[in-house]
Amino acid sequence: MPEATYQVRVSGVIPEEILADLRDLTVTVEPPETVLHGSLPDQSAVVGLISRIHGLGLRLIEVRRLPSSDVPGPGF
Repeated sequence: MPEATYQVRVSGVIPEEILADLRDLTVTVEPPETVLHGSLPDQSAVVGLISRIHGLGLRLIEVRRLPSSDVPGPGF
């Protein structure tokens, strides 16, 4: 099964020191939330990402699998 792209919304702005732990994702700030985009290989990777977000003390708002036509391009 090919990788799927996900959009993850987290409450607030993620501090720079925490962003280092999420370097494999594209990060955009859409106040009052931070939006992470990235490809994940399977559902266990999604659960792992959710666990990392929880472990970093961040408040998870939403996890959404994006259709391939909604994947942000370079520079997003």
